[in-house]
Amino acid sequence: MRGAGRVRIVLGLVLTAGALTAGVACGALRQNLRSQFVSYRGAWSCAAPGCSSSDVVQSKSGDTKGELRINDVELQPHAGLVFYPGVPVQGMTATVRDCKGKSKDVPDDKVQPPGRHRIKSEPDSWVIWLDEKLVSELEVGTGDCAVLVVKTHSTWDDGSVYDAEGAVSIGK
Repeated sequence: MRGAGRVRIVLGLVLTAGALTAGVACGALRQNLRSQFVSYRGAWSCAAPGCSSSDVVQSKSGDTKGELRINDVELQPHAGLVFYPGVPVQGMTATVRDCKGKSKDVPDDKVQPPGRHRIKSEPDSWVIWLDEKLVSELEVGTGDCAVLVVKTHSTWDDGSVYDAEGAVSIGK
């Protein structure tokens, strides 16, 4: 009897864990079917020092580490990371993190919704602008420490949320 009781308990735990996993997976699938996601489209920066935000060009070089896409940029004076929501979001916030794990909130004026930024090729996307002043307290060096990771947190009217990451390597 003892062995059969243990088997029932273990089987009950396995079935409960499976049901919870299926519930979470179904919730994520439901959110994706409603196009409630955000994808990182890449980074734009100045080809020459001092350009305006309407003159930035898309970075065509970079690397991938796991699922994180890293674009090469120069902060001269700024770089914009572009995030595209499948359907319009109610709001977006962002943080930027260095190689040591130190992070900083990106100010609201540097998190620009569609229609407020001037990257013409991405009219439906949000742009997170980084500049030297914003990242001055973060570790930006060489190699892996040249990489800054931007994490966005998006919300929709129905309470759904989605986090997405993109990264830039500074000064390559």
